[in-house]
Amino acid sequence: MRNQLVSTSIFAIALAGALSLGAPGADAQKKILRADTGSPGAASHAVIVVLGKVWQKELGITIQVNDSQTLTRSAMKLGRGQLEIMPFPTSIYGFLSKGSRMYKKKLHKEAIAASKNVRSIWGWQAVLFHPVTFDIDGIKTFADLKGKRVFTGPPSGAAAVTSETMIRALTGYEANKDYKAIRLPWGGGLQAMMDGKLDVFMRPDGLGSAMIEQLGLTRKFRLLNAADSSNKEQWGKWLKGLGREPGVIPAGTYKGQVNNNLNIATGAITFQIGINKTSISEEMAYNMTKLTWAKLDEIHNTASLLRTINKSKPFVGVNMPLHVGAVRYYREMGIKIPAVLIPPEAK
Repeated sequence: MRNQLVSTSIFAIALAGALSLGAPGADAQKKILRADTGSPGAASHAVIVVLGKVWQKELGITIQVNDSQTLTRSAMKLGRGQLEIMPFPTSIYGFLSKGSRMYKKKLHKEAIAASKNVRSIWGWQAVLFHPVTFDIDGIKTFADLKGKRVFTGPPSGAAAVTSETMIRALTGYEANKDYKAIRLPWGGGLQAMMDGKLDVFMRPDGLGSAMIEQLGLTRKFRLLNAADSSNKEQWGKWLKGLGREPGVIPAGTYKGQVNNNLNIATGAITFQIGINKTSISEEMAYNMTKLTWAKLDEIHNTASLLRTINKSKPFVGVNMPLHVGAVRYYREMGIKIPAVLIPPEAK
């Protein structure tokens, strides 16, 4: 089932089912929610597909998924009301709300306006950076990236910025000065790696990533280990950045990995489930939040990439205000909500 879930390009979940966990309002019935996600096989795709199956069965919601999107652009669409839901990287909300980084030149005011219309319901440690190389003898540490061709992410996405700052923290190397930073769409980057046009492929994804497993089917690969870096102080500072956490890819995770006898230290990135403030009603957001935690075992069993979703840490990676419906759920459950996450409409 997992392979079927993560390989879908445009996924529409059929309307069905009677409601079982509370009765949402009439606006939740036969509601079609538009969603952007990352590429098939990625955690940012699987999370929406799996949640959609749960919500469809219990709430009669249809989710239409447009995959392989650049999430910085999707964030603007969510704020403009062109989407109802998306996996929202923590760092992107910081950029959106300030109109900074990728939004600074042309979309400064529009980004700030869009940020007023997005809300969250929960968050999780979504992905870990997988620094992959097929040159298993020539590239053994991040220090060996000098002069190499490194795929860092899509041209306008946050992933490329994060990859390049991660490399800088571990080595002191600057992109396109000490190494060639290659920015391509996710599919183009994967193909370039498989065609031998890259030396290193930096891919943020969940544990047991199907994409990393796919690379291992072609030839043996090495995962570079952040623990081998001598820049401990800079690495520690990097890990304290917005939406970042220390992560570990456990030994034995990937069969094609030559150093899979080691726990690989890397950077982890947090996401949150972002929804539109007005097009998702309070009742719908309440039930979506409630069902996520009620059906968490089912979610974990459906996609191993999502096993880092933790009921005891619902606000990991959440830095945008919660939807008023989510606030209602957490208050009913007696869960303390950080004051900064309570929106004006829920105070």
